[in-house]
Amino acid sequence: MEYCSGGDLFNYLECRDFELPEKRAAQIMQHLCVAVFYLHSYGIIHRDLKPENILMSDETDEGEPKILDFGLSKLLNIGDVCNETHGTLVTFIEHNFI
Repeated sequence: MEYCSGGDLFNYLECRDFELPEKRAAQIMQHLCVAVFYLHSYGIIHRDLKPENILMSDETDEGEPKILDFGLSKLLNIGDVCNETHGTLVTFIEHNFI
């Protein structure tokens, strides 16, 4: 496990008043999409991807996002389908927050 001094993605954005240059936002999204593609290529689905579950390697504008908290993740074999609902939204719906 590596140390990520940048905090989670939500705090990273909050420190910047939720404003990022388009190029930086695209870099972060590209890193996340490549990571999710990699996980999916091994049949791993995260099921709770949100800003609080993404750490930044450091606080600089070059920090890289790192996906964490695989507590709800699932391993699927080829041809399997996951119809279960999991994640943060399910918690909100179950407690009538939405």
